[in-house]
Amino acid sequence: MAASMKRNALANTDENQDIKRSKITSDDKNLESFLSWAAENGFGLSDKVIVARESACAQYGMIAIADISDGETLFQIPRKMLLHPGTTDISDILEKERDKIQGSSGWAPLLISLMYEYTSEQSPWRPYFNLVPDFTELDLPMFWNKEDRNSLLKGSGVIEAVEKDLKNIEEEFTTIVLPFIKAHADIFHSQCQELEFYKKMVAFVMSYSFTEPASISNNEDEDDDDDDDEKSGSPPPMMVPMADILNHVAKNNAHLKFEKEALKMVAIKDIPKGEEVFNTYGELANWHLLHMYGFAERYPSNHWDTVEISSLVIAQAMEVLSVNTHDMIKKKTSHLADLNLYGEDVGFILGVDGVLDEMEMCDVLKVSCMNESQLEKRTENEGWESDEEDDEGTSLCYDNFLNLSKEWKAILKRSAELTLPRYSRSIEEDRAMLQSSSHSGRQQYSLYTVNGQKMLLQTLINKCS
Repeated sequence: MAASMKRNALANTDENQDIKRSKITSDDKNLESFLSWAAENGFGLSDKVIVARESACAQYGMIAIADISDGETLFQIPRKMLLHPGTTDISDILEKERDKIQGSSGWAPLLISLMYEYTSEQSPWRPYFNLVPDFTELDLPMFWNKEDRNSLLKGSGVIEAVEKDLKNIEEEFTTIVLPFIKAHADIFHSQCQELEFYKKMVAFVMSYSFTEPASISNNEDEDDDDDDDEKSGSPPPMMVPMADILNHVAKNNAHLKFEKEALKMVAIKDIPKGEEVFNTYGELANWHLLHMYGFAERYPSNHWDTVEISSLVIAQAMEVLSVNTHDMIKKKTSHLADLNLYGEDVGFILGVDGVLDEMEMCDVLKVSCMNESQLEKRTENEGWESDEEDDEGTSLCYDNFLNLSKEWKAILKRSAELTLPRYSRSIEEDRAMLQSSSHSGRQQYSLYTVNGQKMLLQTLINKCS
């Protein structure tokens, strides 16, 4: 069945190769070479789509040149053409020394594979590397200078994530990757010993890789006699040529299916002629999209967008209730800290439809409203309610906000108000900037990120008013 599927894919591609090539500009030899390589290796690109520079989001994208029906396969990627530690030419060495190169991230084996193949002119994936990524356009915040990060992303959470990444990248390169490269210097290009090159490969993996769902990868390994504890962890990322050319929107129209012999990109709704084919990278907030992929969606397009409200801010907001004297707030935060609900690294996530950490936030709000005797009683019970409470009506989705007490809404509202000043600009200033078309890519996507978070906070304020 697998062999038949592959032959059909090849036949389909051969019949339509002239159509695709006619759509390629004469100077875009890298794209033409990539599509020829894909055809030769059984990618089975449908004649209803083309890869082109007409994409709305990035350098390349996939465009429908005919109406596509829900459920149609747009292309497939044979598993042998995926790039990961099991398919690279140095797979034997990586397997032999896998205990030395695993690292805490789990990415090191793929990054070493990628470094080797990317610097090899004879790599089977050469046409793929010649097309993607264009490092001049891969503008992730990890490549920005500190001044730009601090001025454009203040308050968003991206700055802290990038600083953590850079520290971990350098540590893993110095302690794991570089010693391995030096031990096998005879097979690696000298460029592989450079930290800056390693950072580019990390960015490549961050922006272009896919991770196979654990249930699928575990099923494939169930007959493997060499199973070990590593199988139970999260599957490592892999590079998936062609699939990574598709751009992301939250409301995608295509989805990558992981099957035994191949991965398939399938339409999940009808796609009219002329529309771009979009995949999704997951249910990701704008700050995560910008951090990992270098872009964001303008509010309110990303229905997965979120913003974090710090537990420290919620403690400040408790002051709106007369019961919360300075001493009471101190006692309450101490109690909440014992429950891991208060501290510098503790926050609560607000989404488009309300508070996502409902159970935890409800606990915080309950404690916030307690008088001294109620708090003492709760503390004696080690944080558990002594009586059975009816939790109906305590959902923190906006649809349920009419059922919330005025005290709860007062704390939530004040928490949002106290969070807004952490950003560099007001919402009104954002509106003026959003009207301008003179922004660079990083300025625009940073604006989308911070403005989206502020709009989520403003929505909470409005719902509590």
